[in-house]
Amino acid sequence: MTETERALVIARGPGATEVVGGLPLAARAVLALRAAGIEEIAVLAGAERRRLEVSLARRGAVVRWVSEPGDLWAELGSAPVLVVPGDHLVDATSVRCAPRCAPARLPALVDDLAAGRGVGEALRRAGTEPRPRSGDGLFLPLDAAHPPRRLEAALMDTLARHTATGDSYMAAVVDRRLSRPVTRRLLAWPRVSPSRITLLGIALGLLGAAGLASTGYGTRLVAVLCLVASIVLDCVDGEIARARFEQSAAGARLDVVGDYLVNLSVFVGLGIGLARQGLPGSGLWAAVALVGGVGAAMLATHVFFVRPALLRGGDLHWQGDTQSLRGAPLTQVIEKVASRDYTYLLLLLAVVGHLEWFLYAAAVGSWLFVGGLVLYRLAWRARQGVAPGGPLAGLDEVRAVSGPHRATPAPTGQDA
Repeated sequence: MTETERALVIARGPGATEVVGGLPLAARAVLALRAAGIEEIAVLAGAERRRLEVSLARRGAVVRWVSEPGDLWAELGSAPVLVVPGDHLVDATSVRCAPRCAPARLPALVDDLAAGRGVGEALRRAGTEPRPRSGDGLFLPLDAAHPPRRLEAALMDTLARHTATGDSYMAAVVDRRLSRPVTRRLLAWPRVSPSRITLLGIALGLLGAAGLASTGYGTRLVAVLCLVASIVLDCVDGEIARARFEQSAAGARLDVVGDYLVNLSVFVGLGIGLARQGLPGSGLWAAVALVGGVGAAMLATHVFFVRPALLRGGDLHWQGDTQSLRGAPLTQVIEKVASRDYTYLLLLLAVVGHLEWFLYAAAVGSWLFVGGLVLYRLAWRARQGVAPGGPLAGLDEVRAVSGPHRATPAPTGQDA
């Protein structure tokens, strides 16, 4: 039987409570350990405990608080214990590179640290090399070369790489460049939760959709700018959730439902506005076809990609595997095409005052997208050697993984 992995976070000194990315560094170390699959975590802390308890309690993290050797586990076991300095910025990828202490030496290590010895000296006295092993991820000390602002920048860069492959074309070029400065400012405001940002983004999106139902040039232009702001906030909520370890299944569902609601409302509002402006009979039919095509495209995308990602990966940015369509070669391209990048085309057409140019092309394009998506799904299933079972056969892929939702370790849950 495999022995349970354990870790000790050294949260002594002011660096442990230094806030980076909305969390004290020592609390971030605990959450990174949990995200890496290590559940038995002890935290050596003195006066720092009170501040850390608040952050950990909000995220449901249970730890063993240690102030002396007698507070350690009754049975230390035989597996080495990870020792993570609480004044370092770490993530779920790098935390396993932390120094490892033999269980028999752990009480002496805690005794030395409680007596005020430095982490490096205490580790050496315990027969452990203080330097972390080489590996990927973040393992940066809080020091003169790495002040809090630089650590936060490194954190944001690392989280950005997590979403880079799944970002749409305009998200990579425009949206993320607008969202990250907003995210960094909002991280310092703990009351601004990812879900609140999601709701604000949905509200702005619905406001923009309502504005498209008007006929005035200025109103339409402001409406599309509201849609752009909604897209930016759709990035911000996920960035904050990952930075603060606040991902949740409920947040992911809210994000998805909000996207669908705003998308459909935009095309309904556009159709109403163009109809009020005065469309020929063919234009009215095109508006109806556009709304129907968008609805069908959202249904197909949800069944084939989004729902399996939430159930199997817990994250909208799950990369998929060989048994899922999410891992197929063209999936990233399809998801980029199905994004809200069309908003920037609407912005251009709103500026020149010809939103009707979008109507006919989008009406045809939405149904071509749905047809291509269904054919792609059938072709993929044929290559997998599975009987097609109908154009919405993606449901069986979802049923095969029935079970409770789980939040994704950081770096969506609440995600975009």
